[in-house]
Amino acid sequence: MIKYREDIDGLRAIAVLLVIAFHCGFARFIPGGYVGVDVFFVISGYLITKIIFTDAQAGRFSIWDFYERRVRRVFPAIIFLYICTLMASAIILLPDETLQQANNTAASALFASNIYFYTQFDYFDASSEFNALLHTWSLSVEEQFYIFFPPLLAFFHRRFPAALKPLVGFILVITLILSQWRLATDPSAAFYLVQYRAWELMIGSVLALGMIPESRGGVVADVVGAIGLGCIGASALLLTKISSFPGINAAPACIGAACLIWSGSARRTLAGRLLSIPPARFFGKISYSLYLWHWPIWVLGNQVYEPRNSAGRLVYIAIAIIAATLSWRFVEQPFRKRDEAVSSKRVVAIGVGSMLFVLAFAAATPFVARAYWQVPARVERVAKFINYRADDNFRVGSCFLTTRDTFASYARDTCLPISSTKPNYLLLGDSHAAHFLPGMMAQRDINLLQATASGCRPVADPTGERRCTALMHFITDEFLPRHRMDTVIISARWANDDWPALRRQIEHVRRYANHVIIFGPIAEYDRALPRVLATALYRNDPSVLADHRVADRRALDAEFKRKVPTTGAIYVSVYDAICPDGRCTLWTADGNPVQSDYGHLSAEGSKLMIDRIRRNHPFPLK
Repeated sequence: MIKYREDIDGLRAIAVLLVIAFHCGFARFIPGGYVGVDVFFVISGYLITKIIFTDAQAGRFSIWDFYERRVRRVFPAIIFLYICTLMASAIILLPDETLQQANNTAASALFASNIYFYTQFDYFDASSEFNALLHTWSLSVEEQFYIFFPPLLAFFHRRFPAALKPLVGFILVITLILSQWRLATDPSAAFYLVQYRAWELMIGSVLALGMIPESRGGVVADVVGAIGLGCIGASALLLTKISSFPGINAAPACIGAACLIWSGSARRTLAGRLLSIPPARFFGKISYSLYLWHWPIWVLGNQVYEPRNSAGRLVYIAIAIIAATLSWRFVEQPFRKRDEAVSSKRVVAIGVGSMLFVLAFAAATPFVARAYWQVPARVERVAKFINYRADDNFRVGSCFLTTRDTFASYARDTCLPISSTKPNYLLLGDSHAAHFLPGMMAQRDINLLQATASGCRPVADPTGERRCTALMHFITDEFLPRHRMDTVIISARWANDDWPALRRQIEHVRRYANHVIIFGPIAEYDRALPRVLATALYRNDPSVLADHRVADRRALDAEFKRKVPTTGAIYVSVYDAICPDGRCTLWTADGNPVQSDYGHLSAEGSKLMIDRIRRNHPFPLK
């Protein structure tokens, strides 16, 4: 066994508290708190490699013993979580949502949730907001890594010891390069898949193998420890949700974690003493259970009551800490001690059998949920709309770029066809422009061009994800100066501080278009409208809808009504179109919700809104 280090528990505490703050409503203070997961990867790579290498050097390494330790460490707490989450989902969520939760559980129990979430959830998948196990993707990354790395490490240590450290260095460098490359071609893959995250664990392995001379303490160790804290803190404060990540942007946090591990290996540095204080050690000890519990409590709790202020959010965090403490004490700890009378192979077999039980429990839970809810057919039909897929309606991957796309994916020939016989209308913006595509395409008297992407808004000097900013700059700086448009429609999920940059964009675009139309904000809900409607129908309580409608959209619409006409552009109040006379439209003619999630229009909803808009703003414009 390797020596216990209090400072590493403190580092775990930093990692888990960063993640919790980011996930549970405090991202505005720590916008890059998600780097806590990357810190966990470095710690895990260090500890696991240290254990394997120490045992291999002593001639006692056994792959079965290794997997027994993993089963004892990982399985009890997460199996308990699976059961509790499934039971809570059956009570809180609608049956179709519980079915999706069961699928998520099965993928997680097979340690393949990262692959499942990458392949199954698209940009518009509203069901992901109810995924109480979304965070288990990181555990799947670790477990997939430990399927391949320990045998590889043991084999090279035994047969080719001189090549072991160069091999680890090569894996680190090549997977970092692959991560950065994949980030430019498929950001979701770079985020979720193990081959693009392995370098983070390998940083820990480099330390564990002594590839960097061990710290001897002194001033150097203190300075390196301080640098480590600074790197993690800077990453948490400077990165945001729209930062290009992971790739090289994950390196500072990973290097920071490595600095703290290295500096604390010789003596108690100042950073090490800070990390070793009792509260830090406490949160470090419960960090695994706390990481497991915080997200399901937040996700499922928000379906019962969504906190409106920091105090409410802190209540959920406190509940997660209590649940994690109980899990650590009564679930984790009893299984950590090894029983010499039970063989490693048997423990692993019991672990596998336990996961098979979870799979069976997950398969049965949706049937229990249906029996519990007894959902009428009308409600069930509405609830199914939560799984509405918008890819084809938005031309995802070609004319609407999402997290899986790059600017190179934009199909210019398809998306920017110029007509010599019809007025050319360009639809420019983010997903709240793209959701008007079905309605605009139904207008046969215009030629529609589309330039839409998630990750930024269509304003002057846009900031955000590269695929989006590159597309916006291409359209406004290259395409429009060469191709005059009859009309440019600019639409987005506008924010309260967008007006100055939008005004400059209008001024710029008016040089290259006969008319500029601004589509304003749409009515939004704090959760998917199909779920709100299904709940209202099930309870026979229409007031549920008003409770979940977001209020500030109306105020922003009023502001844009005043300001946009002063620029010479035409303003279209989408809010008035969907909520005429203050009563919001909820259904389309086919009996389905007009919006498929918190605010995006369905295909039929898009056609309905464009028809209403044309009544008050006839086009083609002359």
